[in-house]
Amino acid sequence: AMAICQKGFAVSSEGAPPRYGHGAYFADNVEKALSYAQPDEHGRRVLLLCRVLCGEMYYTTQPDPDAVGEALDSGGFDGVLGDREAAVGTYREFVVFNNSACYPEYVVLYRRVGRSSK
Repeated sequence: AMAICQKGFAVSSEGAPPRYGHGAYFADNVEKALSYAQPDEHGRRVLLLCRVLCGEMYYTTQPDPDAVGEALDSGGFDGVLGDREAAVGTYREFVVFNNSACYPEYVVLYRRVGRSSK
């Protein structure tokens, strides 16, 4: 998290592309982000609260890499809004491909307590 704050987001195009392509992934529901946070040796986790300029988003409810690629190649879109909430009742994912569109505004350090402390 601190490296992202200092150097910005680094989007790699190596390996198989994720669900909506190689980009920086964000969610508008904190539960989605919290599912990725791994505890350190003291049980602390980190969450980045970011401002993201989305621009013109390609909307989809299905992760179709060919359709997403065609839409982005057309030049008419700045990112992808993968609406998994509408499709399967989970969360919406916002993917941007321009690193300068992402700004980590807050670093939140936290520790889970109670039943969900795993």
